[in-house]
Amino acid sequence: MKLRYMIDSIMADRQATVPEYVPVGVWVQGPGPGLDVEMYYLDRGPNGLADRKDEAAWVVNRLVEAEATSLPANFLEYHRLSRSPYDGVFSEITESDEDPSLDACGKAVLGRLNPVR
Repeated sequence: MKLRYMIDSIMADRQATVPEYVPVGVWVQGPGPGLDVEMYYLDRGPNGLADRKDEAAWVVNRLVEAEATSLPANFLEYHRLSRSPYDGVFSEITESDEDPSLDACGKAVLGRLNPVR
């Protein structure tokens, strides 16, 4: 199964003169049909990435509320290009057929972000 994913990174220090980003999550898009996308984030405690996780969940919620039945072809590209650098960055989009499901891909990429897990 061909999957596409991009890594979500947040700004490490908002006071730094040169921004540095830290990877905290991954968005994985499947071939469809339907809203074939999942977002995974590192577990940094109850308040660690709650805002980031909520923002990602609301992306899908807005599609459901709009009664979307499938993802736009440029779903990941749109979100990658529309993110403000003050809010963080998404990596380049990677295509992979190494994992059998969105869940396996998301957890594998997340595991590489956090080798302790």
